[in-house]
Amino acid sequence: MAEGATGMSVGVNLIALAACLSWPVLELWRQLAAWRALRAMPRSTSPAHADDAQRFAHVDALQPIRSGDPSLSEALGASLRTLGGRGARLHWLIDEDDTAAASAVRAALRMQPALAAQVAVSVHPPCLQGVNPKLFKLDRALAQCRGDVVLVLDDDARLPAATLEALTTALGDGDGPPVITTALPIYLPARGAGARLLARFVNDSAAVTYLPPRLGARTPTINGMCWAMRRDALQAIDGFAPRLRHLTDDLAMARAVLAAGGCIEQRSEPVWLRTDLPDVVAYVRQMHRWMLFALLLVRSEPWPSRLRIAFGQGLPTCAPWLSLLAFALLPTWPGAVALSAGLLLHVVGRRALQRACAGAAAAMQPLTSLLVALLLPLHLAQALVDRRIRWRAHRYRVHANDRFEDIDPAGKIG
Repeated sequence: MAEGATGMSVGVNLIALAACLSWPVLELWRQLAAWRALRAMPRSTSPAHADDAQRFAHVDALQPIRSGDPSLSEALGASLRTLGGRGARLHWLIDEDDTAAASAVRAALRMQPALAAQVAVSVHPPCLQGVNPKLFKLDRALAQCRGDVVLVLDDDARLPAATLEALTTALGDGDGPPVITTALPIYLPARGAGARLLARFVNDSAAVTYLPPRLGARTPTINGMCWAMRRDALQAIDGFAPRLRHLTDDLAMARAVLAAGGCIEQRSEPVWLRTDLPDVVAYVRQMHRWMLFALLLVRSEPWPSRLRIAFGQGLPTCAPWLSLLAFALLPTWPGAVALSAGLLLHVVGRRALQRACAGAAAAMQPLTSLLVALLLPLHLAQALVDRRIRWRAHRYRVHANDRFEDIDPAGKIG
């Protein structure tokens, strides 16, 4: 009897230790995959330009704009300086009822009047119910593009010239199937507790999420904050019009390229973003939307791919909770070492990846990183049970990527 109890105790201890080890083992596996992808990626070399002011004269940069971020004018000014100052044609797309966005545009242009000629400001009416407001404006603006390359950039993004050079170079000469290129999102410090949590989540997660092929064979979607295509390739897939009723524009465009036999080129160069979120409630709302979009991606995949996503993304997401619960139920010295190794890899290893991609990294915040890692499964659970999201001035009930409806604040169909 005593020998049986001892054997059972040893078995329980081994199971608890294996659970504690799940975090560092899976974390190391994800980071090694990201490092392999990073080292295999060709490094861009910017060619010498006789006239740097015309370096991006072949680029049309489309920026759908919606007010709500206090730093909007500053971000638009940065795009005008970095892109417009090198010849790119900027298209600032605002809604006719958004007077705050119009004021931010005027302020950005006043600060750099010499570059105002590089900007085409267009005002757009409200879109119909069930139509993606971002894609609606992009579709209307595409006809005004004349350059060889179309860049889609969020209004809170700051794109370095070197990153745009890498994106356009990776597009190739236009021969063959369509190519879509995208940059790696890195968040800058912003105001508000919610903004700090959001920045920590993105900066901890971007490299291990975007760099390795996420289904073991191909990259299934893009970072919608910043992507580029050759204009002729975009027109060959009929532009934005067929995707107007898709809620997640990045997934819709990525799937269109893949369906046409094309490919997604994920670059490691950064696109810098800054979003002010005043409190934790705003952070939860943002994460809920992102997690719901992630679930739409998973549901659009065949079952073998869903299983690979569950193993490659879902299991590592739950590993911190698994390790912590196992250690809490059966604390041991080996378990404590495994738990510490998981936290160290999560904080230090991911910071090293960020530095390798962006050339800079925020200060280490181990407690914030741990908090964000523990909150992530809860955000996923919320997205599973609550299909209502708030996006800028709209509230939607989401049924599928190509089926969603506006709802009013009371939850009724609008």
